[in-house]
Amino acid sequence: MNVDQASTTWSNSIKRPLEVFTISIYPGHLSEDAISWPVQATSETKAECIVNVLVEKLQLNRSTGYVLAEVRASGGEEWILDPGECPVQRMMLWPRTALNSSTRKPEKGEKASSVQPDPPEYRFLLREKCTDGSIHYKHSSAWLQEREERRMEERGFLPLRANDADDLCNLPELGEDTILVNLRTRFMRCQIYTYAGSILVAINPFRFLPIYNPRYVQLYAGRRLGELEPHIFAVADAAYHSMLRERSHQCLVITGESGSGKTQSTNFLIHHLTALSQRGYTSGVERTILGAGPVLEAFGNAKTAYNNNSSRFGKFIQVNYWDNGTVRGAVVEKYLLEKSRLVSQEKRERNYHVFYYLLAGMSEDEKAALHLSHPSAYTYLTHKERHGHPNVNGQDTAEMNLGAGDSEELKHDYERLKLAMEMVGFLPETCKQ
Repeated sequence: MNVDQASTTWSNSIKRPLEVFTISIYPGHLSEDAISWPVQATSETKAECIVNVLVEKLQLNRSTGYVLAEVRASGGEEWILDPGECPVQRMMLWPRTALNSSTRKPEKGEKASSVQPDPPEYRFLLREKCTDGSIHYKHSSAWLQEREERRMEERGFLPLRANDADDLCNLPELGEDTILVNLRTRFMRCQIYTYAGSILVAINPFRFLPIYNPRYVQLYAGRRLGELEPHIFAVADAAYHSMLRERSHQCLVITGESGSGKTQSTNFLIHHLTALSQRGYTSGVERTILGAGPVLEAFGNAKTAYNNNSSRFGKFIQVNYWDNGTVRGAVVEKYLLEKSRLVSQEKRERNYHVFYYLLAGMSEDEKAALHLSHPSAYTYLTHKERHGHPNVNGQDTAEMNLGAGDSEELKHDYERLKLAMEMVGFLPETCKQ
């Protein structure tokens, strides 16, 4: 072995120091002194270690069990982290804006009590465990009170509210106008779900609604469809228990216009179906399915005139269960990919995300090795259709030029894609190909 080889071997054996992040943990009612507590962690720091640090900082009862929960703004649903999971790794799958607001490098002289005035939409919570292993939540009194008032109205003890029925089949006059007025009335009160018999009508609120955390999983557990306020968890729970009771396959179909929230509704269903058999904890199957999301989006989603992240394909997810109702595995298949987008796009639309991830996210050395250039240099990324005739004169090319903000976002999405592919199980050579 010569000197150069020995030097290379020695340098490769030295582990590079891990980057340190400061994660803000929100303890809720467990602490009256601060809204959030900063905890330093690396990509290898376990959730159990962070919980132990918080228990010591907050001087909590050590005989009580505690866990970390991840909250995402895409609906407020919570995932309870296993003790061996690494919160920083899950956090790196967040959008860049959420990552910047929730993680930061340690600042000199920073006090533990320094907090943000308003909790960010993407965050980690500290939750208390009950003796049976479930998660402790305050009772959803407002949700139940709403249902009780509706029962009083139906029995004649309270005046009926006009144009407000949680089931469209109960409207006195069933027509397009009455249906739209009823949906609008409920939407203005943040009631985005309405039944039409056994069909659930959902309206995309385009904002954060905290109605998907595990306390709602518990609220709808074992309830008949229509017994409580309409909710996507109610549909998932009915299908789950019908499967166990009848020992037969169940099918849930999600359909709607582009941007209506089909992908997010699918995530809610998967989260609830796995939570029913995992007591709210994140299962390996759920982590894999959710980790596959960024991969499927990169190769199957594109920017359109009305939706910056429009799915241009269909998706079939099959979740398999053991006889006792626990998750056994899952199969994800895509179909009807919009292949015409590869060669041309409409005005103000883009090709699939992955092309821009590569061109904006790769380093200059990586792009040089693969002979890659700028998006405007490729006909497949700038070829427009105008009234059925291709436009190749280049006047739309400027629309594809990436600004500084857009470029930084795509760089983050490229790193997020690589991490997601690793989580799903892609080998490094496969990722490179």
